[in-house]
Order: sequence, then structure tokens, then C-alpha cells
Amino acid sequence: MRVVSSLADIDFGIGRIARAGRNLVIESSSESTIATRVTVTPRDALKAIGALLTSPSVWLFVLTLPFAVSAGRSQVAGDSWAERRRRTGLNKPW
Repeated sequence: MRVVSSLADIDFGIGRIARAGRNLVIESSSESTIATRVTVTPRDALKAIGALLTSPSVWLFVLTLPFAVSAGRSQVAGDSWAERRRRTGLNKPW
């Protein structure tokens, strides 16, 4: 998945998922552009599930997922993180 903000342009792959007390901890995979750890609290999870279940966009996404996966395989390989970074200028402090 890709995370884009005014501060960063990150390719985030889900790696290890574990519990830490009551929270869920998701660590990025080795293919991610930066090592990242996401902590999800029970309250965060309930809010996310509620938002997902009530969003028509999510249901449409899920229904079209099989077609999107097959279409995504023909995507151009030139969309690498380094190329996007050079093109957009994100993650550069100067």
C-alpha cells in the first residue's frame, strides 16, 4: 500500500502482525521504503471497522477486487519508489 502526505511518500508493505498488551502492532515488511510500526488500539479498530462497513466505496472496492488484481499485474514497472521520489520531490528536506 502507499501512504502519501505532505511529509512523506512511503511504500508500506504489511510484515509482522502481533499483539502488544491490548493493542495490535503491525510492522512493515522488508520491501517497505522505511521501517514502520503501526499501533492499533481497540478504539481505533472499532472506528475503522465502523467506517469500513458503512462506506459504499469500500463495498464497491471489495466487489471489484478480483478484477483490479488481474488488471494491476499489467502495471508498468517504472513506477518505483525512487522514481516517484525524484519526480515529486517528497521526503527531501532541502
